[in-house]
Amino acid sequence: MSLLKEKILQSAIRSFAEKGYQATSIQDIADDCSIAKGSIYKYYGSKEGLYIRILEKRQQDMIDAVEQIRKKGLSRRDTFLEEIAYQFDFFIEHGYYISRDHNELPPANSDKIGTVIHQLQLNMFRYYQDILLRHYGGSIAEWKWDATAVFNGLIREYTFHVLFGFKPLIQKELAVFIAERMDDLVLGLEQRAPRPLLTDELMKEYSMVDLEALIHTQEIRRTALMDTIESIIPDMSITNSRKKDLSEVSAMLREEFTAERPRSFLIQALLKDLSSENELTFYTNQLQQLLRESN
Repeated sequence: MSLLKEKILQSAIRSFAEKGYQATSIQDIADDCSIAKGSIYKYYGSKEGLYIRILEKRQQDMIDAVEQIRKKGLSRRDTFLEEIAYQFDFFIEHGYYISRDHNELPPANSDKIGTVIHQLQLNMFRYYQDILLRHYGGSIAEWKWDATAVFNGLIREYTFHVLFGFKPLIQKELAVFIAERMDDLVLGLEQRAPRPLLTDELMKEYSMVDLEALIHTQEIRRTALMDTIESIIPDMSITNSRKKDLSEVSAMLREEFTAERPRSFLIQALLKDLSSENELTFYTNQLQQLLRESN
């Protein structure tokens, strides 16, 4: 992401937190950045688009951090504990869930924002379920939705006490406590084998992909990844000729992504070229993951 785009985002985050979404204008953000209002519209389209980009960036930041935890080569238990502890680090830095640090939420009738927030909430719930399934495996298969609801509730409740009750709780101790309580829950489920309350039928909304929401979310993530790639290329330790080639490849890829009939063979060839540079590999892998999700 370019320095200017990052500056705009940070200014918007501060302004939304201090004044609220409704009371903040694009002009306020432009004045804070000492730029023309048109520059913000050029990059983000609208205040609504800017707010959505903040939400998407925050969840992407979480996804990136979690990927790094999983690559550490820790034991299954230590990975479980680190992922739980990271939730509190994230919420302490960014606020309760993803948008709760703003003192006023956007208008409820904003379909785009509502759709994105709803998708982010579904993503978080699925992510929590993934944590549990990776750690407990088949032990919770029958009660995966109920176990996830309890896990989600524990993290949210203790986050509330840390952020708003100002309770001096230590993240690592919280992680161990929650992990042990989940151990107790799983053991109890195995011993008593109760009938699941949250069945697959009841949780269809979480099981089934909302294609419209998913496509919209993917477009935002893809744009952010392309922005990042294009901002990295000028600072890479390679020849100017190679920088020019990569910039042209990136521009072609962006154009192909937005084409009415994208050519998959060309997209793969362009991604392969970009991924040959180590500094870009992580971001091209993320783009590959988006392609797999859309198929």
